Amino acid sequence: MELQNPLTHQIPAACTRLSVGRSTLYELIKSGRIRAIKAGKRTLIPEVELQRFVSEELAEQQKAAA
Repeated sequence: MELQNPLTHQIPAACTRLSVGRSTLYELIKSGRIRAIKAGKRTLIPEVELQRFVSEELAEQQKAAA
């Protein structure tokens, strides 16, 4: 059974949620702009991190446009 609103996403699902490629997501993680969780060999991205990232990007773009 698949959860409707998962707390975390594996890399492919996080890429889909952000509409970015795998390498872009890994760059965002490496730069610290998105925080990830390691669970064994899996890298998981919390849903709240994806939402925070999008909100911060929107705020930065609004500042730049003003």
